Order: sequence, then structure tokens, then C-alpha cells
Amino acid sequence: MEPAVLKTALLGFTRGTYPEMQVNIEPWSQDPNRLAITFVEPAFANLYPAQRYHQLVHLIPDPFFVEHLANTVWFEMAPGETVEDLRYPDEEFVQSISDDVLTVLNRSGAFEALDDLFCPKDTGMPKARCHGDYRNAREVLLARGFSEDELFDVFHVLMASGGFCDCEILYNAAEASRLKSEYWRARAENREPRDPHRENN
Repeated sequence: MEPAVLKTALLGFTRGTYPEMQVNIEPWSQDPNRLAITFVEPAFANLYPAQRYHQLVHLIPDPFFVEHLANTVWFEMAPGETVEDLRYPDEEFVQSISDDVLTVLNRSGAFEALDDLFCPKDTGMPKARCHGDYRNAREVLLARGFSEDELFDVFHVLMASGGFCDCEILYNAAEASRLKSEYWRARAENREPRDPHRENN
């Protein structure tokens, strides 16, 4: 597929979620036989690269990805960022610390505090909304003494467990949560589960 046609297709897949998305496609400097695709989006400013990729790839149909994107290199950036600004974790290191990080998170009560925001024990309390980022989890962790430097390791451990945003932490990384129980109760009762990404839900 020609780069111009590919760009149009990618904008078509992403515009509904990211109306300000800009896409640039050119031969990759390290291997001209592969295309480098740069996605620039203001909403990426508070997301790690792995979160950005996770959100983007879910907007693109699998058959299209397999046929046209499998051999491409992606860079997901906020406006003003450069490739050199992107910080990636050491995956082997993340794997090596995962059990310990999750133990510390459980001991700190972080999962329970996040669950209290999204699925309060008091049903009269307002429920937090997930914005597809870590804004709630960040506040919870900082309030429990985690440093900004530690958050990089913590959030990459959570992503390795499927927790790419606040609500996914409770669905996928926490061993148990009221939010997860609420989801499965709704499924069992043939009801539409609440979507934490929607307001007044």
C-alpha cells in the first residue's frame, strides 16, 4: 500500500477517538525497506509509549494490521516530542521485579484505594471516570509515598499485567476488585456492564 493511501486509512481508523491525530509515513532510517509511522496526538502527553501503542492498535482492524502494518515501525508522540524523548523500559527488568512490585502495591492498599474511587462501598458516592490514563492511580500512589521515579517501574509492571489505564488495573492487574466483580455480575444477569470510561455511568 502506498504511504499516502496508508496514511488516509490510518487517519480514518483513528479520527473518531483522536480528531487531532497527525500521521507521517516515510522509509525508516535504520532500514529503508521498512516504513516508519509517526503518530502525533495531544492526548498522548500524559501516556507512556506502551499505553499510546496499546490504544492505537485497538483502533485498527486486525486483518488490516496483519496485511499492511506488521513490518512497520511505530513512534507515538505528543506534540513537541522527538524520538529521543521517548523512554522505554527494559522488559527483562520489568519482568524480574513484577512479583515484588505487585506485593508492595497490595501491601500499600493501592488497589483497594483505586477500587474505592471506581466502585465505592457506599453506593451513594460518585464513581470515578477512567480517562484511558493513570491520573487516578498516580494520585493514589503518590499519596501512599511512591516517588515519581518509582511510578515508571510500577506502571510498566501494571502494563505487563494488562493494566494500561486506571480501570484496567482493577480489571486485569489486581487479584480481585469490586469493579471486576460488578462487571461479571452484570454479565451473569445479562445486563450491559458499566463502562468506567463514560460519564454518569
